[in-house]
Amino acid sequence: MALYRIVIDDETRATVDAIQAKTRTSSPSAAIALMMSRYGRHLLETWELSAAQYPEHLQPAAIAPAAVNDFQFSEPIEL
Repeated sequence: MALYRIVIDDETRATVDAIQAKTRTSSPSAAIALMMSRYGRHLLETWELSAAQYPEHLQPAAIAPAAVNDFQFSEPIEL
């Protein structure tokens, strides 16, 4: 296995640390490898997609109707 070193800024490192804690990976390198194995291909395939390439998804019929909201306040709101 080849070893590589990357440099990340503090904000990105905080995200990597959170991913490592959530996924219980053994190291920041393992957390990054997990991200690449799960999401790398998707990123490469969708990086340059444009909504204009898929006009069928822009039609109003493709949008789900809004949920009916029949909620009513039982008492006035005091601010």
